[in-house]
Amino acid sequence: MSKSFDIVMAAKGILIAVFLSLLFTVALGLIYYFTSIQESITASLVTAGLSVLIASFYISYRTGSKGLYYGLAIGVGFFVLSIIIFYIFYIGNPPWPILALRFLISLIAGMFGGTIGAILKG
Repeated sequence: MSKSFDIVMAAKGILIAVFLSLLFTVALGLIYYFTSIQESITASLVTAGLSVLIASFYISYRTGSKGLYYGLAIGVGFFVLSIIIFYIFYIGNPPWPILALRFLISLIAGMFGGTIGAILKG
């Protein structure tokens, strides 16, 4: 049962997380637009965490092993890719405490999702 770490599956997980984050962000944007709910950074962090959680669960469930590694890889990859996207579309520097919190949320969500996915597969 000792499968090696598959980089292609990790990359697929990162892309799934980015797609889910985009989908959740659009849904939140529509909710903010059509209701009187105020926009907050908490909702953005929740969408990032939920996206990484779902993607890492899915990939580790498909592979059936190394859930923690896949979860961490997806969490770090998602964070790096989201920072690159942030610098492309945003002028200025990001607030470092929010960045650190986003990194921690991505890591923790990836670890939980990956571990739970691998356990449920086994």
